[in-house]
Amino acid sequence: MTEKQAKKGGSAARCTLTPPMLVNQIARLFQNRMRSYDLDGVMSQESARQIMRELAREDGCSQLDLVHRTHLKPPTVSVTLKRLESEGLVERKSDSIDQRVTRVFLSEQGREHSRRVRERLKDLDAELMQGFSEEETQQLLQFLARMRDNIVSE
Repeated sequence: MTEKQAKKGGSAARCTLTPPMLVNQIARLFQNRMRSYDLDGVMSQESARQIMRELAREDGCSQLDLVHRTHLKPPTVSVTLKRLESEGLVERKSDSIDQRVTRVFLSEQGREHSRRVRERLKDLDAELMQGFSEEETQQLLQFLARMRDNIVSE
């Protein structure tokens, strides 16, 4: 329920919006907006988006690295990689030093997809930060980092 709905006397009228609740709402709206760009194929799956994000950060990860970085279950990573590979977004290659390890790389098509996603993120960031001064942006970053640190410390 939004603060506006609460003021109108909804069933949870006494519910007040807290900063973590607002952060959660913003995160969901942000994810929904980003998802709206990729409604078809494997990229409609959160697991695929997580794997692509990790490969964009560090190409050539092993499948086990992707399991640890995404916190997805090994079968989920395996099935998702098969779908990403069938859609031409990733390629798997044996490690040149240890043939038992399979490394995952973005294909040219996968790199182009990641580039488009980065552009969309940059545009959406700019939209979200409209009207904020540099000082306000830095202050907001400090507050949000403190919130993150509070939850990570537990």
